[in-house]
Amino acid sequence: MGLATVTGALALGCTPQIGDKCTVSTNCSTTGDRLCDVTQPDGYCTTFNCEPGKCPNDSVCVNFGTTLSSVQGCAPSQKNSPYQRSFCMASCGADSDCRSGYRCLAPTDFHAVLAEHSSGNRVCAVPPNPVPTTTSNQVCLGSDAGVVPAEGGSSSTAGGGAGAPQAGAAGDGGSGALEAGAAGDGGSGGSGG
Repeated sequence: MGLATVTGALALGCTPQIGDKCTVSTNCSTTGDRLCDVTQPDGYCTTFNCEPGKCPNDSVCVNFGTTLSSVQGCAPSQKNSPYQRSFCMASCGADSDCRSGYRCLAPTDFHAVLAEHSSGNRVCAVPPNPVPTTTSNQVCLGSDAGVVPAEGGSSSTAGGGAGAPQAGAAGDGGSGALEAGAAGDGGSGGSGG
């Protein structure tokens, strides 16, 4: 009985935590209750679709993609962003609480919102890259087909992208959902963006 207690204690001590590095989701959990956000540097163990107060110890729920578009005609009828995603992120008090390459930031520092009932929580996240001031924010109006040439003319930009960068979330192919968007829907965000 003593050996089982020691083995159980050792196994719990080695359980991956929210914010730990990973390459696949089984690095974070063998039961499937945590995912690996591979869009973050060296991966980021997280829980997708979290609710306030439901994240594991030493982590909080953060919402990404909550900002509504300012482009005319893009406002959703429900006044909620259809791109909003939530992820558990590792809580911290100082940069030294985070692993290498991550800083202790307020969710507003990377365009996210703390979903918890308390305020002032900071989390381990990748600092966002500055957005160029010359970039258009008209995401829902952008075209990746290029400029259509006038009849009889040609366009040197045909086939070129005329779209704008999209802020999104880590988790579904974004380049860092936890960084500047919502982790989970393809932005330059986190978990994670």
